[in-house]
Amino acid sequence: MRIRSLLMGASIAALLAALPAVAAAHTELESSTPEAGENLDTAPTEVALTFSEELDPDGSSFTVVDVDGHEVGSGDVDLTVADRNVLTGDVTITDPGVYTVEYTVVGDDGHPVTGTVSFGYNADEAIPEPTEEAPNTAMPRPSLPLAPLVGWLLVALAGVIGVRRLVLR
Repeated sequence: MRIRSLLMGASIAALLAALPAVAAAHTELESSTPEAGENLDTAPTEVALTFSEELDPDGSSFTVVDVDGHEVGSGDVDLTVADRNVLTGDVTITDPGVYTVEYTVVGDDGHPVTGTVSFGYNADEAIPEPTEEAPNTAMPRPSLPLAPLVGWLLVALAGVIGVRRLVLR
């Protein structure tokens, strides 16, 4: 009985320690078509972006612009995808060059994430690296992840409480 109490306390502490890590996660871009940095021989007619979690259709979209900033396409959440984690849209590309997909997505946490993915169509110039920016939070990020440290501290506390209960009884 005492060991079961100790194990239950440790399990609860580990679960509580995992919660901050889950809550701090933001939506991330997992893949794109065309791929980031790809230089195509044939102009694409569609762009697709796949993200790590379900997207809010009201706050998630993208535009595709050429090197001069002219819009050549746009897209929204693809509601035919069960996970609702994909943005798709048509593009009309006729001239060689570098094209940039500028996106804003809102995931389960309600925070917008913005980013860019660039690709080329018979491009002679360098293709920029992808960018992604999650919102600033009110609290600065610690240099060391706190969730594992808090988890181990809670497990240790549960162990001390369990051992103390064993000794006192």
